[in-house]
Amino acid sequence: MRAKAFCPGHVTGLFQVCQDEDVMACGSRGAGLSLSLGVVSEVEVVDGTGNVDIWLNGLKAAAPVTERAVRTILGDRPLDVRVRNELQLPVAQGFGTSAAGSISAAWALAHVLGVPEGEAYTAAHLAEIANRTGMGDVAGIMRGGIELRRRPGLPPIGEVERMNGHMDLVLVVVGQSIPTAEMLGRKEVLERINAVGGRGVELLMREPTLENLFRLSNEFMEGSGLATPEVRRAVWEAKKWGWASQAMIGNSVFATGPDLDLLAGALSAYGDVYRCSVDLKGPRLLCCWIALGKRCGISLPFQ
Repeated sequence: MRAKAFCPGHVTGLFQVCQDEDVMACGSRGAGLSLSLGVVSEVEVVDGTGNVDIWLNGLKAAAPVTERAVRTILGDRPLDVRVRNELQLPVAQGFGTSAAGSISAAWALAHVLGVPEGEAYTAAHLAEIANRTGMGDVAGIMRGGIELRRRPGLPPIGEVERMNGHMDLVLVVVGQSIPTAEMLGRKEVLERINAVGGRGVELLMREPTLENLFRLSNEFMEGSGLATPEVRRAVWEAKKWGWASQAMIGNSVFATGPDLDLLAGALSAYGDVYRCSVDLKGPRLLCCWIALGKRCGISLPFQ
C-alpha cells in the first residue's frame, strides 16, 4: 500500500513562543504565510513489526520530527513504514520543512490506513513541539494563505485567522542553517524574542494588513537579534524593489514586489534564490495505491 502527499512550506515573519502544560496549547502567536514549495512524501506500508525508515532527497536519514509524527499515526499496528521525502526547499532556513515533511508523511499514511486527515495535523504538531523545531508552523499551514496566529496551539485550541491577500514571492538563502531548537534553548535569546515578538503581535492584531506584517517583521528581525549582517544586507537590497524580511528562524529572506524578475536578479547576488507564491490549498493527497493494485484519489502519477 502506498500514498503520496504534498504539504506547503511555511515562513514566519514574527512570533512569540508560548508554553503550556497542555501540549495542544503550546506553540506561538505570530504571523506568516504558506508557500507553494514544500515537501512531497511518498509512504509505503507493508506487513512488519512497526519499523519506520525515512529517506530525505534519496538519502536515508534520521528525521525525528517526521518519524515521531508517523509513529503517532501508526500506533501499535504491526506494519513497517517507508517514507521518502522530497524537499523543495533547504532545511533549517525558516521555510517550515520539518513541519511540511511531518504533515505530508502523516497525511499520506493516514490515507493508507483510513485515519482522519485531521490526525495528521495533531501528530505533526505534537512532533514539532516535542522536538522544538517549529512552534507555530503546523497551525499556520493548517489555516493556509497568509495567517495571523492570535492564540497559540493547534486549532481549535489555538486561534488562527487568514489575512486578506496573495502574493508571489522570492526566497533567498544567504548563510548557514540555524537549528531552531538550539536557538530557542538559549534563555536570553528566547526572552528577547518574546519581548519584541509579543509587542509586534499585539500591534498586528490591531491592524492586520500586509504592509504591517512586513513592517513589524522588520522590527522583529532587528529587535530579536536573529538577523546576521548578510540577512540585513539582503533585506535592505530587496526593500529597494518591494517588501522583505527575514524568514524565522533562518539565514534567509522572503520578499515580494511588483517586478519579481528584477527582485530575483537583485537577490541572486546574496545566495540561492527560489521563486514561489502563497499557497491557499494546504496539504493534499497526490496519489494513493491500496491493496491488489487498486487505485484511489489519483491526481498525479507516481514517478
